[in-house]
Order: sequence, then structure tokens, then C-alpha cells
Amino acid sequence: MIWLIVFAASLWMLIKSADYFTDYAEELGKLLKLPNFIVGVLIVAVGTSLPELTTSIFAVYQGEVEFLAGNVIGTVIVNILLGLGIAVLFSKRKAIFNWDIVSNDLPFFGAAIFLLIIALSDGKFNIIEACIFLVGYIVYIIYAYHIQKSAKESVKEEYEKQLKKEIKSEVSEIEKKEKIKTKKDRPIIKIVLFLVISLAVVSFSSKFVVDSVIHIAQMLGIGTSVIAATIVALGTSLPEILVATSAARRGNFDMVIGDIIGSNIFDLFVIFGAVGLFTELTISKEMFMLLGSFLVGAFFLMWLAFIDKKMTRTEALMFILIYFTFAGKLFNIF
Repeated sequence: MIWLIVFAASLWMLIKSADYFTDYAEELGKLLKLPNFIVGVLIVAVGTSLPELTTSIFAVYQGEVEFLAGNVIGTVIVNILLGLGIAVLFSKRKAIFNWDIVSNDLPFFGAAIFLLIIALSDGKFNIIEACIFLVGYIVYIIYAYHIQKSAKESVKEEYEKQLKKEIKSEVSEIEKKEKIKTKKDRPIIKIVLFLVISLAVVSFSSKFVVDSVIHIAQMLGIGTSVIAATIVALGTSLPEILVATSAARRGNFDMVIGDIIGSNIFDLFVIFGAVGLFTELTISKEMFMLLGSFLVGAFFLMWLAFIDKKMTRTEALMFILIYFTFAGKLFNIF
């Protein structure tokens, strides 16, 4: 019971501190007059994926090398099945997408999944594969920039307008009435100080999340990768799910899929790549088969759902039910 309380409290601190980090980083980016594209693709992606990154680093540091694969792949599955499913199911508006996600973004996301499956097929992830993944993310940034630049000017302006709304809503939805005030008058030194403090809290809480997961797994007699792929993945995915749900309520469904795919590509390329530079990662054959099959399956379901540039509530409910099937398989419920 004590470790369950520690897990819940540290996970809450992790999510909140990562949210503060994102807010201050976005504010610093604006003060430094960084382009909106860079603020959205880099800062928001890093901020919302910070919980997965820090928990994976601490887990690997403590010798739980299978934790990362479970956490990251589980998070991607949660984002697709639960993130999209909840956002569309509870939206009062029809989920219609203007951005051609099938032609522009899904091919690169599919390539990231393909590379991951190939890399983990032998049960190991080495430093060479880590370098390839980091280069892959740089290529994605360049690719995404040129895709946006080549779009019609009116579409581009609308995209940037929605991106600004998403960044602003991230803090207001997660923190609600507790969001930080007087942003305009805050000096850069103070922003940097808050950035350092929030990052320190992220690190501190991540350590306790990992410690509690290890103890809970030992008490239940199951692998840490199972908890990482379900409970931890669900908890660390809350920022993406909240952003997606908020955007869906405003009718910004392009932002829903943009947030989810952007975070997923960052998780696959950067987290695997960054941690894989310093240690060899592993995954058991059973976990690889289960996680890999659901990851590929979720991707193709998303592809099929978006061919007509819309997603129905029936499809959203199906996505959610498939996620519960995934969780049930991990815990051997059926």
C-alpha cells in the first residue's frame, strides 16, 4: 500500500513538473523569438514526452533495461488507441481533418515503427541503432518543416494559429486555474531558474516512480516491463491525452492528430536513441511479439480510420476497446 501511494504521488508530481517545464520552455522560446514551428515541434514535444524520457533513464540506470521498451511502446499504443479514442468519443463535434495526415505524416510515423521493429527483432538495441534513430528524428524535423513550408499559405497560417492555441491550452487544461500569471513581465533569468527547478522536480519524481514500480512488480510477481507498458505508460501519456481532448473540444482535430503523432515520433526516435547511446537495451521475445503486434496493428487501424479524413465515434470506441484488450493480454486476463 505504501509503494502504491508513493507511485501515485510521484507520478502526479512528475506530470505536473513536466507541464511547468513545458510552459516555461515555451515562454522562453517566445522571448528568444524562436519560430512557432520550432516551439511546437521541439519544445512541446520534449515537454509532453519528458515523463517517458526521465523514467526510462532512471530505470535503465537501475538496471531495468527492459523498462524503456515497455514504457515507450506502451505509451505510443496508449496515445493512438486511448488518446485518439477518448478525444473523438467525448467531442461534441464531428472529427473531420483538413490536414492530409495520410500523405504527409503517417508515412514517416510508419517508417519509425518499421525501424523499431527491425531494431528490436533480435531482442537488443545497440549504439549503432541509437545513432540511426537520432538521425531519423533530425530528418523528421527537416521533413516536417518542408511539408509545412510547401503547404498553401492560408493552410499554413491556420496551422500556426491552431498550434499557438494548443500550446496555450496545454497549461490551462492541465493546471486549470493554477497556470502562471504575468508572463510578459517575467525576466529571462527567472524563467531559466524556474526551468531548472521544474526539471529537478521531474528528475526527483521520476526516480520515485521507477523505485515504486520495481517494488510493486516484485510484490505482484510480474515483470517491470508489464507495469511500464500499462500503468506507467498511461500515467506519462496524460499530457498528450489532455492536449488532444482539449483540442477536440474546440474542433481542432488537426491538432489532435498532430500532437499525438509528433509525440509518438519523438518517443520512438529520441528516447530510444538518447538512452541507447549509453547502454544496450533489451526486450524479451514474448514482450516484443505482444507489444510489436499491437503497435503495428494500432498504426494500421489509424491509417484506415484517416483515409477519408474523418473518424467516427464508433471507430473511437473500437480503439478504446482494443486498448483494454491490449492491457488484458499483458496481465494475462484473457
